[in-house]
Amino acid sequence: MCATVPAGHAQTQAATADLVAQYAEWTEGKRGPVDLAASDLDAVRRELSRLDPSVIAVQASVAPERAREIRRRVLTTFALEVAALGSTRHAAPAGRLVEWACAYVRTHTPLNEFDSAWQLAALSVLEGAIDSHALAEHVGHARAVFPSEPRLVLARGIVEEQFNAPAEAYVRGEAAASLQRAREAAVRAEGESYRASERALARFQEAAADNSLRAEALLRAGHVELRLSRYDAALTTMKDIDRHTDDPAILFLASLFRGIAYEGRARLDEARQAYESALKISPNAHSATLRLAAMGFRYGHGDDSPVLLESLLRDSDPRRDPWWSYYAADWRFYYPRIARVRAFVRMR
Repeated sequence: MCATVPAGHAQTQAATADLVAQYAEWTEGKRGPVDLAASDLDAVRRELSRLDPSVIAVQASVAPERAREIRRRVLTTFALEVAALGSTRHAAPAGRLVEWACAYVRTHTPLNEFDSAWQLAALSVLEGAIDSHALAEHVGHARAVFPSEPRLVLARGIVEEQFNAPAEAYVRGEAAASLQRAREAAVRAEGESYRASERALARFQEAAADNSLRAEALLRAGHVELRLSRYDAALTTMKDIDRHTDDPAILFLASLFRGIAYEGRARLDEARQAYESALKISPNAHSATLRLAAMGFRYGHGDDSPVLLESLLRDSDPRRDPWWSYYAADWRFYYPRIARVRAFVRMR
């Protein structure tokens, strides 16, 4: 049995309470999956703010303080999962829903492992929504209570980088409208795009001092330098990435970005080798395949280009290409992170 959240309906509050109760049962393994898709995330937020937590059943033998903690975990995780499902199409209300739940998490004392796990999962949701304003707000809140969390250090640079995210990084609907509004604001604020890039570089250079972040921070710094047409600087920044990680997504993107930088400097043989290296990591990835084919058409190796394109058309799977999720940053970690959060919810 599945349930959905009806938006703008007289029985929305009762439906939300029932759905939260069903979600709590699901986390305990007492029922099958629950459909958490919501068409109006702001309505869900309003109803959750009015919800009496006592609707979440807890065994009578559980001490009152522990019962409150169980209910807090259920409510905040429920809100996060609903926000995650709607974040790509409804970024702004998803951000508001996450921030509503974040207040319950960051004001809890003492902070515990659930709170830390929740903040990382929330970071995945907000970075995946590609809304730099909502992300900036959350990172400020989260760093205030978890100042030593490395991913939040990196997120400060991602906030600035997402300000300049291209249209291809967004989905449809509200996300596209949000992008248009951001671009209009950027036009009014002359030079803000450049300043955001410079701030991103500084943030990523700061993050690179942490060994756990070094490879990705250097990759992102190199990408910002590419956007600024600083090709030699990008190559220098990214030259040692391979020594700091075995993450296939980062290694693929490092080869792709090196290829773009080499092309920018007219070092065509090295560019071709870089794209070929990327395709060894992820065969038929769109970004590297198309760039390699384009090089063939432009610079006299056109015989290979039709073969590359035919191969791509026969076996086109965008999930192979880390470029498509580059701006979404930590979204690729969402599922393992939310699984960890759910594990803490199940601890009765």
